[in-house]
Amino acid sequence: MSLSIPRHDFEKRREMAARLAGGSCESLQTALTEEEVAGNIENFVGAVSVPVGLVGPIDIHGPDAEGTFVVPMATLEGTLVASYSRGAKLMNLSGGCEVEVYGDRFLRAVQFTTASLADARKLVAWCREREETLRDIAVGSSNHLRLMEITYDRQATRVLLSMACTTGDAMGSNMVSKAISKVAEFVTAHSGLVEYDVLPYPEDKKSLPLRRKGKQVLARTVLRREVVRSMARTSLERLERLIEDFKGTLALHGAYSLNLHMANGMTGLFQAFGQDLAYVAECTQAVVETRWLGPDELEVCLTMPTLIVATVGGGTGLPPYQTTLAMVDCVGDGKAGKLAAIIAAVLLAGEINCAAAMCAHEFVAAHEGLGRNRPEDAPVPGPRAVDSPDVAVPDHRAQLV
Repeated sequence: MSLSIPRHDFEKRREMAARLAGGSCESLQTALTEEEVAGNIENFVGAVSVPVGLVGPIDIHGPDAEGTFVVPMATLEGTLVASYSRGAKLMNLSGGCEVEVYGDRFLRAVQFTTASLADARKLVAWCREREETLRDIAVGSSNHLRLMEITYDRQATRVLLSMACTTGDAMGSNMVSKAISKVAEFVTAHSGLVEYDVLPYPEDKKSLPLRRKGKQVLARTVLRREVVRSMARTSLERLERLIEDFKGTLALHGAYSLNLHMANGMTGLFQAFGQDLAYVAECTQAVVETRWLGPDELEVCLTMPTLIVATVGGGTGLPPYQTTLAMVDCVGDGKAGKLAAIIAAVLLAGEINCAAAMCAHEFVAAHEGLGRNRPEDAPVPGPRAVDSPDVAVPDHRAQLV
């Protein structure tokens, strides 16, 4: 069988995919057309389905999102939707979730190599003298880009020129890459100091704490004792101790992200809303923390310094994602901040419920019951005392809902 891919014939590519699969690729059938996905994928043959479930309802308060939302999540991991839904209910019964987007920028850089340290110093000075020109070049590359600042770093004979920009409701990767490519062309052509450049600097989709970009988001709730006791079958004290203890152990082991499992929910939400999944590698740099507000109230906060999401561009324009974004009123311009706020609130719900399930010794049993392809084969654990003799764990199939 020839392995040459028919680049310009969809039906022949489908036939090739069927042969590769041993006779049929009907499970890749999709309502998406080749015209619709142009610009999103090459050599298109179909789509793989990821199940979508509904999380919530979740009550959110703040300048970016206000109201009660039911949020789609796409995942293959059983227990996830149920877990995030119970976390949302814990927050709702305690007064809801307060969320705020407090910053937004996208970074791109070009790395110039010069002949000497002296030339590197001269290149920085040359660029600084012409920053207005560089700004005009960058901003002129897009109607949506706004340049916040240009900064310079040096290493050996290299200069790293960085641009921090806002990109409206687009994620911004391609937009800012185009802008800095125009800047790099000008600097290389006119400075007389550049031997060669690396464009763009390969900083995306990896943990670089000093190169954080995207939206900065805070989510906060105040859990009430009786709500946690009755719903989660544990105490505020246990919850607070577990969260603080696991952060210490994670830090000891060199973790850069002090949370329980944010990558789970973030991946599910990114998949549901047509976001760039690879940015999960960056965006999970987040910290969960607690504070007592009184004997029966525990504040739980999530700080997210990097959340890269969009409501225009990329995959968000495809029909399935227009549907999921519409479910939370986040279609199109002016909605990216709202989407970021909703995502942060859901992620906080997941952190709270995962911690509560661990405190009540229900985590493993719940995954055995809901997170397997054969839930009927999972053993049902007997009752177990959690916080007091009169609080017992019920059938694990209902623990997360």
